Amino acid sequence: MITPNQFINRGEYIVLTSDTPLKTFSSAMLNPGYGEFRNFINRTVDFSYNPQNATEEMQDFVQQEGFNTKETVAMMTAVDMKFAQFQFIEDGKTSITLFVTLGLGNTVDVTKSFDHAYRPSVGTINMFVFINGIVTDEALIQAMICAVETKTKVIHERGIIDLQTDTIATGTSTDSVLVAATQVGEFHEYGGSITRLGSLVGKGLYKTLNDAVDEYLQYKKELL
Repeated sequence: MITPNQFINRGEYIVLTSDTPLKTFSSAMLNPGYGEFRNFINRTVDFSYNPQNATEEMQDFVQQEGFNTKETVAMMTAVDMKFAQFQFIEDGKTSITLFVTLGLGNTVDVTKSFDHAYRPSVGTINMFVFINGIVTDEALIQAMICAVETKTKVIHERGIIDLQTDTIATGTSTDSVLVAATQVGEFHEYGGSITRLGSLVGKGLYKTLNDAVDEYLQYKKELL
């Protein structure tokens, strides 16, 4: 079972290492897509970070930290790891662990994004969803959809604006999401919004993301 106390904060990044590979689907920088992985990293970098090849640089970083790149999924953000949010939530035999970092420095309304000039930037809302259970490919992807829908709902309710278009944002320009399952425990054929699994993702992330927004806005207020 994956729980929040298994995450290790090494300052520059937070890592979870699983004893067994987890069934994973993600938009991470290193090893995106579908696969089975043991190490899950969320790394913070400076706002000035701009290497020639970010994926290669991330791969080198992971190797230098002693992780096998073939067993590791890694995301990147400019958010300090001290602002990371965790939550464990369960319903009966179903449980999930959530890990989120959030910043709102480059928010975008995707329906108006054609008005933006593209520029590479560091991801600012990274979501990790770990499912303690057995899932089908369909359930894994449906749980990811629930995660993204929840993120957009929170941003809408909090009135977060795309400053270039002056409309409600839907996220930031480089958000990333990962869903992984232990493949041990209760079986989930589906993970949509009305399933036990999907509703847990929505309920848990709704609180976790709102907590992260509160902390971010308080931090910004203190800087003024």
